Amino acid sequence: MGSDMKNIDKKQLKIISMEFRTIANRLITCNHQTGMALLKKFMAYIDENEIISEYIKQYVNPDDFEPVERGTCFSSMGDTKQEEISYTYQYLKYAVENYHSFYHDIAFRYAREANDAVKEFCNRIVLPFVNYIEGYLTEIGIQMGYDEDKKFMINVNGGVAQVNVANDNATVHATQSNGIDVSQLETIISDIMKHMPTDITQEEQEQISDSVEVIRAEVQSASPRKGFIKTALKGLQAINGTAQFGAAIATLVQFVGTIL
Repeated sequence: MGSDMKNIDKKQLKIISMEFRTIANRLITCNHQTGMALLKKFMAYIDENEIISEYIKQYVNPDDFEPVERGTCFSSMGDTKQEEISYTYQYLKYAVENYHSFYHDIAFRYAREANDAVKEFCNRIVLPFVNYIEGYLTEIGIQMGYDEDKKFMINVNGGVAQVNVANDNATVHATQSNGIDVSQLETIISDIMKHMPTDITQEEQEQISDSVEVIRAEVQSASPRKGFIKTALKGLQAINGTAQFGAAIATLVQFVGTIL
């Protein structure tokens, strides 16, 4: 795994974490009608993402899994982290390849009512698996210094924004970057952080912080990656908050619209 780390920077790691969190949250909160399509997307994301798939491969042992009857209800996926990751991954992969109905083929024995059964399956089986992957991504981030609260000093020379890390309490100075007024961007971002909903999960708080960091860095970059900005905006729009929070997000969407 060590050799692959050179090919990813903090920003890319945040994008992967954010995308994974978004797709995992959609699966965990699915209903009996949307479940199968979202499970397919979830598994495809894992398999197509080198960092995550390499991690999973370290734990997968084909001897841990044998095909099961449709509608099997599991109380646990294993006694150890290795067993849980290995069995859950192989079971979900088998389900995607062999089953058609998320409710009838996978979840129906977990509770009496369809959506309750789906919810219980996702909480009991999918969520621990998601938590292992998120824990791993966070661990890489910590090793990269991902949790440091960095502000940027921006200077523009010859139309190119130069970004330098500022001291903790340094003010972010003026400036135009891609025709964007950086001080106005910082005002909008502080408005978003000020109105961050208080009744959201730690995960959702991180999603907001990561999304804001990605937008801040990309908007100020000499060649902003539009896909990254759009993904980050979607991450913010997915959070339910107060009217003020929603208004601050809408202002940001409008503000970065000029470079999208």
